[in-house]
Amino acid sequence: MLPKMNLLRRIKAFVIRDFQLAISYRFEFFIKILWILGITTTFYFIARLANTGFIDFRYPNWQNLLIAWLTGLAMLNYFLVGFSSLANAIRQEQMQGTLESVLLTPINVPTVIVSSSAWAYVEATFYSFLYLFFGWIFFNVQYKGSFLLAAIFMILTTLCLACVGIISASFAMVFKRGDPLAVFLGAGTALFSGVFFPKEMLQEELGQAGTALSAINPSTHGLQGIRDILIQGKTFSEVQPQLLILFAFLAILLPFSLWVFSRAIKRAKREGSLIQY
Repeated sequence: MLPKMNLLRRIKAFVIRDFQLAISYRFEFFIKILWILGITTTFYFIARLANTGFIDFRYPNWQNLLIAWLTGLAMLNYFLVGFSSLANAIRQEQMQGTLESVLLTPINVPTVIVSSSAWAYVEATFYSFLYLFFGWIFFNVQYKGSFLLAAIFMILTTLCLACVGIISASFAMVFKRGDPLAVFLGAGTALFSGVFFPKEMLQEELGQAGTALSAINPSTHGLQGIRDILIQGKTFSEVQPQLLILFAFLAILLPFSLWVFSRAIKRAKREGSLIQY
């Protein structure tokens, strides 16, 4: 019980620190809200311009373009945080000269990972919610299915991408620069998971290569499950295959990413490069 309380206190300390930093830029906060409202409005009018005769009924999640885009944008915003938040936190700590002092304290690796990324997830949750909320309140977008089940998919997918983000942060800690994983996943999540168009269209164009690239991206299965729930109203039994795939990704990626990150910390400490950036 005591270790859990210590973990929560440490996470709270990191969140309070990052929150105080964020609210010191109030104008930026309101600009982000207006930006999301602007994006939502833009896609609403694009959806109205779309000729429904061109919508292929083989893609059931795309009969209403606005809800398909809004769910895609909301989840993309959240998923991107998954594999970028820790690397960004590491780089910020390096530039502020505080990374060494944090890692030299008696805090274990999982605590460092969770605490450093906690505020980013709080912020991403709020902004992702705004996409869905603005669609509902201003443009009468109706969601079906269980929000709890959709949240489970979102959490699982984000955890999978966070594992890749841990590996990305390991590169940032050792090499002090971004790594190819961030570029690949940033573009791959938007392109191959079907954020802006049905992923099946890309698979039809690229054949087996497109199918394989979609299959190895956790966000593809996560976004598919979320859309099946919120757009088609599918139940747990109907989306169970995607759920099992995400659990399989997590079972493989989590221990591997923690191992890589611990090795990166040991190497940085050995080389005395924690304060370099």
